[in-house]
Amino acid sequence: MSLATATAMLHRTALYIVCSPRPRAGRTLLARLLVDFFLMEDRPVAAFDFASEEPGLIDFLPDYTFRADLAGIQGQVDLFDHLIEPDRTAKVVDLAPASFQQFFAVMRQIDFVAGARRRGIEVVTLFITAADSASARGYAGLRSSLPEMLLVPVYNEVVSRQAPRDNFPLSRTVSLPLWIPALPPLLHRYLQNPPFCFATFRETPPQDIPLDIYMPLHRWMRRVFVQFRELEVCLLMSDVRAALLRGVS
Repeated sequence: MSLATATAMLHRTALYIVCSPRPRAGRTLLARLLVDFFLMEDRPVAAFDFASEEPGLIDFLPDYTFRADLAGIQGQVDLFDHLIEPDRTAKVVDLAPASFQQFFAVMRQIDFVAGARRRGIEVVTLFITAADSASARGYAGLRSSLPEMLLVPVYNEVVSRQAPRDNFPLSRTVSLPLWIPALPPLLHRYLQNPPFCFATFRETPPQDIPLDIYMPLHRWMRRVFVQFRELEVCLLMSDVRAALLRGVS
């Protein structure tokens, strides 16, 4: 099997779960960046918001975001049915800390990761690291309970400065860590009010953002998006190698 043939057979759709067991970790900001990354590349994307903090993902990207609910059986069924649908649409879950344990417990009970892979969906959990013991326990728990899931540590410079790297080992060689650099408060305040959209911001500088603010904000965004692309390339190459090995055997 040639490399071109193997690549053509792949094209897995990504399901990104952005999470942290602690609030105010930069979770929604990372989810927004992911959604806008796909929008800027003109790729279909859908987001799911547990709406635990305001403003939430649905406030910034209402046209692409659905409310998620795990309170009842029907809510759980509806959510996971949407997430596992093989519709070639990238999906982003902004998972609230209050739903952290329940969400992954349900995922484990229904063997979601294996089912998703059979439908051409790669489950990627972006775990925002921190120095507290709850974060270390949460990460270790996911590694042990869902070993087949790709678990990617995310180092948000604002909350992860003291996070010991040994507490967040890579689940696979493909799971390169992500680094989210801190933004100065003067720049960050432009992102806080809906309906700020990174995709629109990149195409046309908003009239109310001075050039000396726009340029460093654009550079910061570009650094994050380059890492998203690198992660996608690593996922693709991992699948290409696996496909080639299957072809050889």
